[in-house]
Amino acid sequence: MKGNRFSSKLLASALCVLTAGAAAAQTAPEEIADCPERAAGVYHSYEYRPAEAEPVPEGYVPFYISHYGRHGSRYHSSEAHYTAPLVPLREAAAAGTLTAAGRAVLAKGEALAADAAGRYGDLSPRGVREHRAIAERMYAAYPEVFSTADGRECRVESRSTLVPRCILSMAAFNERLKELDPRIRMVRTASARDLSYLANGERDKDMDKAAREVADSAKRAWLHPERLLSALFTDEAPQVADPQRFMWDLFMLTSIAQDIDRPEWAFYDIFTPEELYALWESLNAYCYLTMGPSLRFGDPVVASARPLLRDFVETARRVIDGKEPLAASLRFGHDVYLTPLAALLQVEGASARVGSVDEVRSCWSIEKVSPMAGNVQFVFFRNAAGDVRVRVLYNECDARLPLDGGPYYEWEALKRYCERLYE
Repeated sequence: MKGNRFSSKLLASALCVLTAGAAAAQTAPEEIADCPERAAGVYHSYEYRPAEAEPVPEGYVPFYISHYGRHGSRYHSSEAHYTAPLVPLREAAAAGTLTAAGRAVLAKGEALAADAAGRYGDLSPRGVREHRAIAERMYAAYPEVFSTADGRECRVESRSTLVPRCILSMAAFNERLKELDPRIRMVRTASARDLSYLANGERDKDMDKAAREVADSAKRAWLHPERLLSALFTDEAPQVADPQRFMWDLFMLTSIAQDIDRPEWAFYDIFTPEELYALWESLNAYCYLTMGPSLRFGDPVVASARPLLRDFVETARRVIDGKEPLAASLRFGHDVYLTPLAALLQVEGASARVGSVDEVRSCWSIEKVSPMAGNVQFVFFRNAAGDVRVRVLYNECDARLPLDGGPYYEWEALKRYCERLYE
């Protein structure tokens, strides 16, 4: 009982509750004005916002955690993200046609490019810290799960995709748990054998191309680079072959500064609030159409998460039945797997289905759905009578599902709900 009260107190301080209603995922212009880094969308570093949470029901003790996490903050995966916007800036600098603002952007862009050389796609030190922090909060919130007192074996099984930033995210998470209790037994795997559920298979190339074309069309309609060009270049007709692409490339470049802990190299200030919101909206629509639950393209995307959800349920069933002595199952992958999982689960704020790109901004926000190190956690509790309840957390917040009994769902009800989703 003492341990249960301890868990309740820590849970109340460590977890947050999602805002009710479909607008929970909406990103208003004021949010971006308050924190320009949020405009980075899928490149937004992990933002932990603790708030009061409902205490654990009396008599229930946590015993198992099932988790899926996106890799932590990283460098851009391609050199082109760094070099593309610098080419016209370098040419203008050589011609003496950059304004003071243009020269400042070039200097910061050069610093970002030099720092990233040879590190494309790598996990950054910030990404390591994000996973260490999530692990530490998990350990503090559920001490019973990770206890090794009186000779109890605590076995944690971790699996990752084959991508180095995911493997290193897994290592950072595990390392922090091991530091907190060296007696925890870690089992770590990064094998193609697990990709049947950690990864969602090949995308439909034709559908993916169509989704990208719709997103690109919206971006072309929303972005207006004329003012930006006049702010960076002194001549009336700067040599930029595609002004909208140049604006987008600059946005991509500044967005990654937060992920490598170099805010001094960011240059969000070159955009007006309206321009920055339009850039966020363009990126948000792109992510929604290509890896979200859109009405037009989302059916196969959402369905692709079924093997992952099945693994959550089947592994938990073995643990509950005493066939697999696990304290935690930790899985590490990418946004293109986390985002469909949240949509398949019908997490409020992450599963809205709309057909028009103009509607996306009001019901879905990628920096809240899948930031760097975004995660899903199923936390299992049991009482003395053997009744099992499950708390479903999304980015360490209570996930509201279209199922009665939350936030501590009855396991049998949650299991049946999930089985209907993946069968």
